[in-house]
Amino acid sequence: MMIVCAILFTCALAFSSVKANCRSQSPTCWDTGLQFPSTNESCYGADLCQCGNTTADCSSNSDSLTFIPDLNRSYKYLNFSNNNVTSISDASFFVNVSRDVEIIDLHSNGLTYIAEGVFQGLPNLTALYLGGSNHLTYRNLPSLLSVPGLLNLSMRCLNLGPIHLDTFEGVNHSDVVDFDLSWNHLGSLNMSVFQPLQNLTNITLWHNEIYELHTARMPTLDTLDMEANRLYDFPRTCSQPGMSLFPNLTVLSLDQNMIQCIDDPVCLPSLRLLSLRYNHFEYFATNTFSAVRFPALQDLEIMQMENKILSMSPSFINNSAVTNINFVWNNVDFSQDYVHADIFQGCTGVRFLNLGDNIFQGVSDKKFHRLLKPMEASLNIISLSRSQLTHISPKMLSRLRNLTELYMYANSLSSIPDGAFDKLHGLWKLILDDNNIQTISESTFSPKLRKGLRSVFLGGNTFQCDCNIMWFQNWMRTSPIIFRDYHYRGYRCHNVNNVTIPRFVLNPQACILGSGAATLTIGIACFLIIFLVLLIVFFRFRWHVRLWLYEVCRGRRRRSRVSRGCKYDVFVSYAEEDAVWVQEELLPVLEGEWGLTVCVHHRDFRPGKHIVDNISDCVSNSERVLLVFSPHFARSEWCQFELKYCQSFVMERDDVMVLVALQETQSRDMTGAMLAVLRTTTYIEWDEARDARQSFWGRLHVALDDPEEVQVV
Repeated sequence: MMIVCAILFTCALAFSSVKANCRSQSPTCWDTGLQFPSTNESCYGADLCQCGNTTADCSSNSDSLTFIPDLNRSYKYLNFSNNNVTSISDASFFVNVSRDVEIIDLHSNGLTYIAEGVFQGLPNLTALYLGGSNHLTYRNLPSLLSVPGLLNLSMRCLNLGPIHLDTFEGVNHSDVVDFDLSWNHLGSLNMSVFQPLQNLTNITLWHNEIYELHTARMPTLDTLDMEANRLYDFPRTCSQPGMSLFPNLTVLSLDQNMIQCIDDPVCLPSLRLLSLRYNHFEYFATNTFSAVRFPALQDLEIMQMENKILSMSPSFINNSAVTNINFVWNNVDFSQDYVHADIFQGCTGVRFLNLGDNIFQGVSDKKFHRLLKPMEASLNIISLSRSQLTHISPKMLSRLRNLTELYMYANSLSSIPDGAFDKLHGLWKLILDDNNIQTISESTFSPKLRKGLRSVFLGGNTFQCDCNIMWFQNWMRTSPIIFRDYHYRGYRCHNVNNVTIPRFVLNPQACILGSGAATLTIGIACFLIIFLVLLIVFFRFRWHVRLWLYEVCRGRRRRSRVSRGCKYDVFVSYAEEDAVWVQEELLPVLEGEWGLTVCVHHRDFRPGKHIVDNISDCVSNSERVLLVFSPHFARSEWCQFELKYCQSFVMERDDVMVLVALQETQSRDMTGAMLAVLRTTTYIEWDEARDARQSFWGRLHVALDDPEEVQVV
C-alpha cells in the first residue's frame, strides 16, 4: 500500500502546482463575521448602534466610532466590527460593555495590537471573533488564549504564516475548546504546537495551503477540520501500533485535499464521522473503511472524487457500525464490471444511503438487489436522484421493507409500474420531481401505501392531462397537505399550456369509458363488423366456395374431348320447377328420336353418394353440357352450383356449353354467372309456336351434333 501511495503521490505533484495557481487567483478570504440575532431600534447617537433584546450592533461606522459607548442595557452579543479600531491598548476599553456579554465580534477593524487584561472585566465572555482585515500576529495569541472562561477563539483571514513550535509556550492555562485558524497560510504544520492548549477539542484549519502535516498526541481533540488544503497523505494517527494519537477524535474532515489512499496503520478508535469529499481516490480497495481501521465510524462522506473512480472492490467499506454513506456526485456507472456487486458487503447497519449523481441506467434487478442486500433490513433512506434512471421494475425496491424515504428526482422515468412501492410499508416520503411521468393511476399506489404517505413530491413531470389524470387530480384535491413541490417546478399539464393539474377541467361524460375500455370496445365492434361482412359474402357465394374447396381437395380432372371415353352424350342442368318440360319435351326428343344418352340428376345421380361428387362425375363423363335457363334456374342454389362447375370444366376441356332459354328472365333476376354466360354464349330460345318449335329442335340438333355450330359471341 505504501508503494502504491508513493506512486500516486508522484503523479499528483504536477497537478498540485496547477491547483495552487488556481487558488492563488481566488479571493484569500470570504470572512464576513458572525451572524447575530436581529436588532430593531437605534440605541446610540445618529444610528451608530442598533439594539435588540440580546444584541448590540455598533458595527460598520468606520472612523465615526472608536470607542464602545455606554448603552445602559444588558445584552449577550456585541458586534463592534468594521470600525477602524487599530489598537486596543487601554485596559478600560471594554468598561462600558455589559457584564452579561458572551460573544464579541471585532473582525475587520485593522487591529494590530490588543493589550493583556483588556477582557478581564467580562466574566461571561465565551467567544471572541478577531478575523477579517485585522493585522494581529502570533504574539497576541498567548494573552488571548489565556482569557479566563474564553471557549471559542476565531482568527480567520489574518494572513498568518507557519506556526512556530514555541508560539503557545507562554500559555499556562487556557479554557479554549474551539480554535479557528482558517484562511491563513500555515503551509507546514506540526500539531504539537497545540499541546499546551490542554482543553482544546475542536481545531478548524480550512484553506491554509497545508501540504505537510506532522501529527502529535492530542487526547482531548474531538474535531479536526482540514478542508481545502494540499494534503497528499492521510494523517498519521498511530504513535505506535495500537496506540492512537487522537483517542477521542470523533470528527475528521479532509475535504478538498489530494488524498488518494489510506495507509495502514489507522488508529482512530472513536471516529464517528469521516469526510473525504473532493479528494483523488481512484481505487477503493477491500477494507478501506473496515471496522478494523474505523471501529466506531458511523458517517462516511465520499463525494465527488476529483479523479474518475476506476475500481470499487468487494467489501471496500465492510463496517457494520456505519449508518450513513454519502457517495454522491461520483459519476460511477454501477452497471459496469469495475463496480463489484458486493461493494457494500459487511454494511449491515446502514440507514441512510445517498447514491445520487451516479449512473444506474442498465443496472439489472439482480445486481441492484445484490448491491443492497447487506442493508436490506436496516436501510431507511435512499437517494437515487440524478442517476439516469429510465425505468424501474416492480421488483427493484421490493426487498427494502424498512424504507421510509425515497429520493428519485431528476431522472428520466416515464411511468411508475403498478405496485412498484407497495411493499415499502413504512414509506412516508416519496420524491419523484423532474422526471417524465405522464400519469398517476389508482393502481400506481395501493390504498395502504397512500394512507401512509405524508409527503409526495411529483412536480416538474410531463403530465398528460386527459381522462387518465382525473383520478390523480381527485387525489390531489382531497389530500392537498401531502403534495409538495421539492424544486418548485409545479404540477403542470404538459399538453395544455398554462394549466395545472388541480385546475384542469374535463367533461366527466367524456371519461365514462376509460381509454383502455374505449379501445377494447372499438376493437370488438370492428371485429364484429368485419366478421358480419365476411359471413354475408360467404353466404352469398357459399356454393362457389364449396366448389372451390372441392376442387382443391379433389384436384382438377382433365378429360379428352374424344367422345369414345364419355359415358353420356349430354348432361342436362335444370331447375326442379322445369322438370315437367325436361321430361315431356326435351328427353323424348334427345333420347327417343336422336338416340342420345342423357344424364339428368333426378334419374342418374347415384343414391348415397355426395351430391357434389355426383355433379362432378356426371359432368366429367358427359360430352356436352346443356343448361336450361329460366327464372327458376336463377333462384336455384344447386343450379347455380352446377353452372359454376360446368363453367370451370368447359374452360379446361375446351368443350362447348349448349344454352337453352326456356323462359325469358329479367337481367335483375339473374346471377352474375348467368349474365356472364349469356354475354359470351349464343343461346337457343324455346317457344310454343309450331314454327318456332321446329326451329328450336333443328338448331338444338345441330348444336348437339356439331359443337362448332355454337359460337362465342
